[in-house]
Amino acid sequence: MSEIYTAVYERDGDAWVARIAEEPDVRILCTSVPEARDSIRDALARQLGIDSSQLHIVDNFPLPSPIRNAQQSVQATRTDEDRTKMMAKITDPRSAMEWAEDLGIAMRDPVTVQALMDLGNKQISVDTFCHTITMAEELSRLTATADRPSADAARDQD
Repeated sequence: MSEIYTAVYERDGDAWVARIAEEPDVRILCTSVPEARDSIRDALARQLGIDSSQLHIVDNFPLPSPIRNAQQSVQATRTDEDRTKMMAKITDPRSAMEWAEDLGIAMRDPVTVQALMDLGNKQISVDTFCHTITMAEELSRLTATADRPSADAARDQD
């Protein structure tokens, strides 16, 4: 008996089919996802002869087959050179502003945007970029909190 089970949910017209990917083979058909989640849990528990609260079930909602087929087709036609370029695009160091533009960061907190601008054309990895954003946003939040008068200070002034 597996400790973790995978419930796979797929549309079938107006209904949802839920099945357990592992043994034992359990399948149900329901009108909604919440109903399907409860029903597949109960059906598996009955099949295994245990209480449903003892089950650990991971939900899986695969893409519809037309989308999966299109995705597989694109992946199949991708050359090694294309894959190498894609990896380089997300791993090669670039300036902070290039990362910001590519990842759409320009609309973030003004303090964060200023921190990125202050880095200028310095080349950084995506990991450093993400760490920098996290730190700048945290400092901005802390600064904003520190600049705000506390409720206690406001009462003391009254």
